[in-house]
Amino acid sequence: MILSGILHTSLGGFTVIRGVAPLGELARCSRFDPAYQRNLIETHRSEIEQFLADRQFLFFPEVVLSAALAYDYAKARGRAREVQALADLHAGKAFKSNVDGLAVRVVKTKLPKGLEVVGGSAAPTLAYLEIPEEQLGRDDGLRLFRIDGNHRLSAARDLKPGDAAWGLETPFCLVLHQDPTEKQRFEKVVFHNINAKQIPLTSEENLRLILQTGEGALFSDEDLLTRPSFGPAYWLARHLLPQFQADFLGGLSQHFENRHTLALGLTQFLMAKQAVASEAEAARLQGEVDRIRQALIAVNAHYAEPSRVALREAGCHGVLTAFVYFALKNEGRQLAAFARWIETNRIDRLSPATTTRGLGYHYHLGRTQAVDAASLVDVFESVLTARQRQIFISMAFREETKETFETIKKTVRQINDKHQLDIRLREIRIDQFNKGHSYTIDDEILKVIEGCGLLIADLSFGNRNVYHEIGYLMGLNRGKGQAQENFILIADKKTRGDELESDIGFNLKSWQQLRFDSTRQLEEGLTESIETFYGLR
Repeated sequence: MILSGILHTSLGGFTVIRGVAPLGELARCSRFDPAYQRNLIETHRSEIEQFLADRQFLFFPEVVLSAALAYDYAKARGRAREVQALADLHAGKAFKSNVDGLAVRVVKTKLPKGLEVVGGSAAPTLAYLEIPEEQLGRDDGLRLFRIDGNHRLSAARDLKPGDAAWGLETPFCLVLHQDPTEKQRFEKVVFHNINAKQIPLTSEENLRLILQTGEGALFSDEDLLTRPSFGPAYWLARHLLPQFQADFLGGLSQHFENRHTLALGLTQFLMAKQAVASEAEAARLQGEVDRIRQALIAVNAHYAEPSRVALREAGCHGVLTAFVYFALKNEGRQLAAFARWIETNRIDRLSPATTTRGLGYHYHLGRTQAVDAASLVDVFESVLTARQRQIFISMAFREETKETFETIKKTVRQINDKHQLDIRLREIRIDQFNKGHSYTIDDEILKVIEGCGLLIADLSFGNRNVYHEIGYLMGLNRGKGQAQENFILIADKKTRGDELESDIGFNLKSWQQLRFDSTRQLEEGLTESIETFYGLR
């Protein structure tokens, strides 16, 4: 194959050929160096393929390649002079390698009479670089090395000559080297300079262009909704932006400095967690805008509280995104508990300026995220489920305790409904333990206690089994080095009256007890104790 272009000297004094060639041909005759270059990320590859297929605003800078003009003097004995490949080319002489067959032929041209060229009067020199087809037919054959543009060329690696994108005219700059060692050093240094010294667009700058509306917008709503490069999250982000008003949501104003990044990061996360619809229907998504708006209002109420200065000033998108998620989930029933957890664990003090780059669920969030929303949600939800959701009721089952038992069941059911939990009650009754074979009832009860998350023990009648079960749990806690906080002691003052003091043994009198005169008092006290135990208040 032959690449044609103009031979000249670049900035820095390097000899280069600049020209245009089909994209597929450039991909076929070049390779990247895995020693210092990344292979193509598949998600990036699909984006490039879509970009090439769209044909809209199809433009990118030239790809930069490198080649060595290798020559073996041991094979060329008797040659009149030493080959000076680069100098010969500038002098109009051809070059052909006796190592790999690479050849360069040059043709001097003339300017029309009276025509002056900016920067000099010399006419351009045309150059034709030929790579033998037998080299391209071998896996280990001669290839040009890619310095810049590897991802663009890698996306074309599977193209065939008949494909539409194969023939796309692609500008290239081919740097020629006479010394192979100099070539390798040049490739690495220039690769570093191009990739490390440039300042890429920030996510905010990039998304500002993508999500722009009105006259001059690059993409329509239909583009954002249906193009594979974008999708419903982009559409929803665009329509969510007008809701980010600092005068209306003052507690969140610090986060709105990078509003485009926040909008897309938020919608992508909520769709990934199925907290909002992800269908590509504008009417359905418009309804989700209203839902997110209401969630932002609820979250703003927490951020705007006088004690939450650190939360407001941190400006952390990851924390805010998690807040919005819990404001949407289960109609916001876990939002207050999440806010308390954030503050208790000092997560509200984490900010982009004091934390490392957040990797998160999407790479573009960068330092505005600081804390990954997905991690926050996972950790908090694991805290809610870390303590086993089975409550063991230890009591003397008799007619006098029936009302107490029913009140406990009612209270747990109300907590489940309020917080969308699944706390299960299990009362131990001897007549219910019938496995159809011989076993020790005490052993079975102790296994249930070991597996429960919380014990509610009724001390009203001084039942010996109740004391046994409390003592066993206390022993387990001590053996595991755990605090004695996973049981609630209750006592019925109304039923037992003055006898209550004699019912409760000396060894438990010093422990805090919930003594009640009515089922309402029991219900209120249990609600507070259970919600506190499970971190819900």
